[in-house]
Amino acid sequence: MVRVTKIVLPAALFALLLLMLSSPAAYAAACTEGIALWAKAVLPVLFPFFVCTGILSAAGARLADRLSPLMNTVKLPACAALCILTSVLSGYPVGSRCLLQLQRAGALSEKDATRVSVLCSTSGPMFLIGSVGAGMLHSAADGAVLLAAHFTGVFVSAALFLPFLKKPVPLPPRQMLQADKSFAENVQSGTISVLCVGGFIAFFCVVAQALEQTGIFALLTKALALPLSLFGKEEAAKGLAYSLLEATRGCAALAACGRDALPFLAFAVTFGGGSILAQQIAFLKPAGVKIKIFLAVKFLQGLAAAGACALFLAV
Repeated sequence: MVRVTKIVLPAALFALLLLMLSSPAAYAAACTEGIALWAKAVLPVLFPFFVCTGILSAAGARLADRLSPLMNTVKLPACAALCILTSVLSGYPVGSRCLLQLQRAGALSEKDATRVSVLCSTSGPMFLIGSVGAGMLHSAADGAVLLAAHFTGVFVSAALFLPFLKKPVPLPPRQMLQADKSFAENVQSGTISVLCVGGFIAFFCVVAQALEQTGIFALLTKALALPLSLFGKEEAAKGLAYSLLEATRGCAALAACGRDALPFLAFAVTFGGGSILAQQIAFLKPAGVKIKIFLAVKFLQGLAAAGACALFLAV
């Protein structure tokens, strides 16, 4: 890990700079594409949720005791209900941001933050049924199947670990008062957060352009096509490769493969890909979440969602 951070990553970023200098127009177009995607599909949806969850997280910190009976049954802190609900309703990365706010407010310990992080990391109904289902697959019903498989993968995988968890230790009530913020402060922090999301999307569009230019993306596609050929699904390799980097672009490519690609779509939207994972980690790491555990569980949830989707299609 130290070698990757100190040697590989700086070398990769330097190579990216050289590539951008070699074809500035192409990389500027890729960045513009990412910004346009953010402005059209992400900003209008996420910004109001960022502001609202900022206000709700303050109230949620104070009302944690009222939610404790429900959450105690699943060995999670009371305020976890708020993080999970905001994630289920609005999708990435609103739940992760809510978790960070509650942890900073003192309503959530760092140990419990890791447990909650894998439950407040979901896509939203608007994206899965509307954008992917109706828009990409031309079938809202297929989007509903995808949504059911996604939530099944996330929550069933997490439920397997609940019997092994210890009950959370209640935090001192005096710490919960730290969550107080004015409406203007929530608008300001929401603006900064949604701008960060746009930056991640634009950056990963530039990275995708670099991978395509250097041929690395083609190699990744071939590597994925080999195991997929065992199931006769090698045509989904390109879309799956895209999804590992940027989920929205990957979903569009997978949707073009038809309804048989639904299990791969379920994996793509549940695992999230580089761009979505980076957006969430930007909020989860300051909250003390153990990122290695988070990524490992996300991968398992992706596999579980793919399996659930295949089962739903077979029934």
